[in-house]
Amino acid sequence: MFRLFTVLHIMFLSQALFAQDSDKSHSIVKISQQQWEQSYITKPNVVDTTCILAINKAKTDIANGKIVFTHDYGFLFGDIRYENELRQLCRKKGLIFDYDLISDVVIEGQTEGCYGAYMDKVIAAKFGSNFKAFLHKKADSLFLLKTTKNNRTVQYWDCDERPRLPKEKKRSTDDLPIIHIDKLAIVESDSGSGPFFDLGFIVEKDSTVSNFHIRSWVPRAKTNEKFKPMLYEIAVDYIETKYPKWVPGKVLGVPVRTDNNVRIYFVKD
Repeated sequence: MFRLFTVLHIMFLSQALFAQDSDKSHSIVKISQQQWEQSYITKPNVVDTTCILAINKAKTDIANGKIVFTHDYGFLFGDIRYENELRQLCRKKGLIFDYDLISDVVIEGQTEGCYGAYMDKVIAAKFGSNFKAFLHKKADSLFLLKTTKNNRTVQYWDCDERPRLPKEKKRSTDDLPIIHIDKLAIVESDSGSGPFFDLGFIVEKDSTVSNFHIRSWVPRAKTNEKFKPMLYEIAVDYIETKYPKWVPGKVLGVPVRTDNNVRIYFVKD
């Protein structure tokens, strides 16, 4: 992810995208984000010290025989399920895999991602322009192969399609219907919210569930702590009774053994 102060980005794209031909009619020259990045790192703005320092570091690493296959990483983006496979493939090609950290703080006139962009330029010259996309795809395929062969468990957030209930076309939330409690004196918050669990469990490829575990527990009130074991048993029984079958998560269209998560709220009846 190449991150530049927005105004400078717009100015550059405006100059690159719109032009007039010899008969004065307007035409649009389409350039990709990658083309724009490569153009900018060839001659970054002289005041863009963030970018210039990153390029210089990349040049030094390359001079020392270190070519880095970078992957952008930042707040809420950049996780890849096939990281181990990608690292292995990079080593076979004489490359080093590493994350290029991208901040969520934008500083006027300063560009992040120049280290990775410069490395991309070198890698494209050596292996071809589609090499990185090819290696990502190959690594993901290897991840799936190992997962299915060894029946590995995949976290629900790493699935292309997370587990869902049979009647659902798609599940995009952790929530299940609220459980009403009448035999325990649970205390609700001032806003009327009761305690809740993030409850994990395995969804097998045959749609059965097992291996229940607590991912997180929010009591809402200190007095509710003593009810935690009982509420956990109620939650597990609730899933096993009401929702015993789940469609397993999928990776590249293939069902996989999945560590799923649901959020279960409790309210006083």
